[in-house]
Amino acid sequence: MIMKRLIYTLFILLTLCYSCDSFLDVRPTGEIVNNELFETAEGFEEAIYGVYSYLAREPLYGKNMTYGLVDVVGQYFSGGWDQHWSNQLRIYNYKHMEVRPEIDAIWESMYKGISYVNNMLENLAKHDSTKFALYNVYKAEGLGLRAFMHFELLRLFSESIIQNPNATGIPYRENYTYQVTPFDPISVSYDKIIRDFKEAERLLTAHGEYFDRTDENAGGFVKDRVIHMNLYAVQALLARVYWEKGDLETAKNYAMKVIDCPFFLMEDKTNVEDIMNGVISDKETIWGLYSEEFPNYTRNVMYSSGGSYYYDPKPDYRDIYEVDQDGFDYRLDKWFQTLSDHGAEGLRCMKVVDRFKVRLLTRPVTKLSGINMIRLPELYYIVAEYYLVADNMEMAASYLDKVVRARGLNGFNKGDGIVVVSRMNINNDRRKELVCEGQWFQIMKHYNMSIYESITDQTFQPSKDIYVFPIPDNEYEYRN
Repeated sequence: MIMKRLIYTLFILLTLCYSCDSFLDVRPTGEIVNNELFETAEGFEEAIYGVYSYLAREPLYGKNMTYGLVDVVGQYFSGGWDQHWSNQLRIYNYKHMEVRPEIDAIWESMYKGISYVNNMLENLAKHDSTKFALYNVYKAEGLGLRAFMHFELLRLFSESIIQNPNATGIPYRENYTYQVTPFDPISVSYDKIIRDFKEAERLLTAHGEYFDRTDENAGGFVKDRVIHMNLYAVQALLARVYWEKGDLETAKNYAMKVIDCPFFLMEDKTNVEDIMNGVISDKETIWGLYSEEFPNYTRNVMYSSGGSYYYDPKPDYRDIYEVDQDGFDYRLDKWFQTLSDHGAEGLRCMKVVDRFKVRLLTRPVTKLSGINMIRLPELYYIVAEYYLVADNMEMAASYLDKVVRARGLNGFNKGDGIVVVSRMNINNDRRKELVCEGQWFQIMKHYNMSIYESITDQTFQPSKDIYVFPIPDNEYEYRN
């Protein structure tokens, strides 16, 4: 178990213009070190910044949990930075000698991040809550991060609770300790995730959220709340958790809390190109990870590779982006680039590539560099699905249309009294919208879909072998 071997200290790497981009230095020392940084408010802030920066690295959301491994198994891409490795992923050969270490690294890296959070929370609990002005904010962000990381592990390494309510969940680690944590039933895993998120929501609501982007007094740690586990991020993630659990009504209620707040809007269709090409959307993003390195990662993998990491030409993705609605889908034109000039078929995905850097231009408006972790469109899909199940076609169309019209399409409610929307329509748009965000594989798992793989021309039927990642062997070794 990785927590038994890894004890860390934390230090400041550098301070950047928007926030401190610190990271955690893992140093085995043989004992748990209570770092002196945990005696000051600044020390706790550095610890939290360190976790955000850690999550933004390539083994997690810097690559594998966004446009990398999880989107390869979602059948978005052909080729790859290592074609043999990625093609083994495409056929779900999780035990392949080149694939298994990458999957193991997700488990181990995520639990390492959880251990960092637990260390911070345990040290925070040693202080009186009145010692630091932002005590409850530190606690809430820590609890939200812990819940988020456990939920991400649960989605990948456990069965769907909808398909098997009696499945085994994951170990929920709430202490910074060497002791082995037992695997919970999946229902208990969900209960603990929801408990931590709800406590984070309570603390942030009671404290007051600094999210007014025009508030000049909201400096320091509460500046740029979009790159923190803020109140609306917690509520949006609760919507995702309840949707995953199959509780659509509660998911809809949490989604509406965010939709109804004044801080998030769908971007205009003409600005689709600049929503998240290496930057955090200043309208649609509810939570993002600040990272100066992310645009370099995506440029190297998605662009500088000469087009080897590309959208599969079969089926024709131009047809996919034109399905369902009349109009012109700006996502196809702005997020992709044909590869005919590189001697290959298909489309190069440019959605998360900073085109200003590629073109050696200066971005006209300064934005935060980084990774979009959850955005407004996902919440509109949840609400649309709720109303579809409730047999309210017009309401379902009105929420789905918020997304499709913002992308240049005409929408499903044309005002002629005839409104037809299906779950397939919602999922078609999810597939188009969420490329490079690590969500489509989870959506296919949620609905227990069969999966077509075009290189070998075979269809994989839904099963645990496809939809459940293998847990690292050493997790069990430490239990013996």
